[in-house]
Amino acid sequence: MTSDEQSNAVLMAEDDFPDRQQVVQRFGDLAPDGTTSTVALSRLFEHPRVGLRFSRFDKLTADDGFKPYQILFVGQRVERQTAFGKVGATVRIGTGIRAIGRSSYTYGQGMFVDGHLVATAEATIVLADESGPITLPDELLADLEELRLPETGAAVAAKPEPRRRERQHYPAAATVHSRVRDVDLNRHVNYIAQLGWYDEAIASYAHGLLGDDAAKTLPRYLPWCYSVAYLGEVLHPRSYDIGIAVSGHDEHIVHYELGLFDSGKCLGTADAAAPRGKLSATALAPDPLAER
Repeated sequence: MTSDEQSNAVLMAEDDFPDRQQVVQRFGDLAPDGTTSTVALSRLFEHPRVGLRFSRFDKLTADDGFKPYQILFVGQRVERQTAFGKVGATVRIGTGIRAIGRSSYTYGQGMFVDGHLVATAEATIVLADESGPITLPDELLADLEELRLPETGAAVAAKPEPRRRERQHYPAAATVHSRVRDVDLNRHVNYIAQLGWYDEAIASYAHGLLGDDAAKTLPRYLPWCYSVAYLGEVLHPRSYDIGIAVSGHDEHIVHYELGLFDSGKCLGTADAAAPRGKLSATALAPDPLAER
């Protein structure tokens, strides 16, 4: 976590959020190590975000006062601040608006257990039609302003650098296969399912470095922080390649860069931070594994 991110986390309290809801944790939210997984965090954050109502904009669309549009989920960041998790336990999730743009807006969220911040999230939405992004209507802008969070200096995620869209940027790779359960009502692979694919890729990478003897400890190597950009439609049934690169590491943390590819076309990128565990500096040097 950077110093800026740490300061943002310290400033966040449950009362800072204009909308606060309670969500119950399920058995399926727990990773094999017994803690709430980062992918499950994304799912838990989704529930109150999707349920948030925009009264003016809802009336505008109900009265046919706004042309047909699509809601595009273009990016998310989710970070676990501390390990936690218990089946049947409740968490409190605060939701507000972090940033408002011409055609997009970004949610900011915090998850609390017994009043303590345990996880944070951001999610960026774009309104678009067949020709591309469209200007947010005044009614929606008014709704968003009512939900705006106190200024914390949080940066809105930028588009990935061009090199991140190139397959050759990633010295290692893992193949993932779409499943029926990955597909949502929009008939493409859901963004949370794609986050799980990145988990699969990192687990495959760590397994290749550690060998079969470490298979039972692989959950320890999964990321606690993701920042993801969604660049194209991911369909089913398909197989995809996830490129993997180690962008840096220290004594405790490995930083990964990942890219989701379909026949060389980049459909998404992710930055992740994960425990280093027993991964050696030699293994984490550039190109430790041949492309698979």
